[in-house]
Amino acid sequence: MTTTTNGNWPSRVLATAGLALTSWIFALAWVAGEHPVAWIGLDVMEATGLMGTGLLLARCDRRRIAVAPATAVLLTVDAWFDVLTADPGTVLTAILMATCLELPLAALCAAVAWDALRALPGPGMPGA
Repeated sequence: MTTTTNGNWPSRVLATAGLALTSWIFALAWVAGEHPVAWIGLDVMEATGLMGTGLLLARCDRRRIAVAPATAVLLTVDAWFDVLTADPGTVLTAILMATCLELPLAALCAAVAWDALRALPGPGMPGA
C-alpha cells in the first residue's frame, strides 16, 4: 500500500474518521457515565490525531512519522479500555467498535507511519 500520494484514499479516510469522531464527542458528552472528562479527552486527542495524520499525509509532510503512530496508540488504548470497561450489556458493542473501527484505523495509522519511515533517506543517501 502506498500512502504517500497527495489526495489518496488513506488521507481521506483518516480525515473523515476524525471529523466523524468529532460529532461522536458531542454525543458522548451527554452519555459518558463515569469519568466523562477522561473519555472525552481521549476522543478529542484521537480526532485531532486522525485529522492531523490525514492532513499531513495529503500534504506528504514528513511529520506524519510522529503523528500517525501516536494516533495508532491512542486508538488501540481506546479499544482496549472500551472492551475492558464495558458493562455486560454493552460489551458486544465495544468489541464491534474495536474490531470494525478503532483497530483498523490504528492499523492504517501504523501503515502510514511505516511507509513514511521507509521513504526517509538511509545513511549515506543524499538528504540524510
